[in-house]
Amino acid sequence: MALVLIIDDASTVRELIRRMLLSAQHSVIEAEDGEVGLALFQEQRPALVITDLLMPKKEGIETIQEIRRQGREAKIIAMSGSTGPGRDLYLEAAKKLGADAVLAKPFHAAKLLEIVNGLLGSN
Repeated sequence: MALVLIIDDASTVRELIRRMLLSAQHSVIEAEDGEVGLALFQEQRPALVITDLLMPKKEGIETIQEIRRQGREAKIIAMSGSTGPGRDLYLEAAKKLGADAVLAKPFHAAKLLEIVNGLLGSN
């Protein structure tokens, strides 16, 4: 299937998403922040990036913008687990700045895989 890069500062979230994607036959690489994620993106050229928005060092909005500035065709899913009305604003901003889809945490595996398959053109 496809190579997917997961960028999230929470190792438990990365592990959960990794397991979901592996069960759907995708290959997975992981990064704990946007800086590491961008380096892996340039090196590995994944078809899809799933990034958290609030992270140390380089947060998700900056990461999305940098990927888009590079002109690459990778699909991007932005996710946020922050609480309150700010979460929706972050997700909305991510969509406007280049994310192909957004996802609020917590989420169901079926929803994530539906979005992934839709973006990658899989069944």
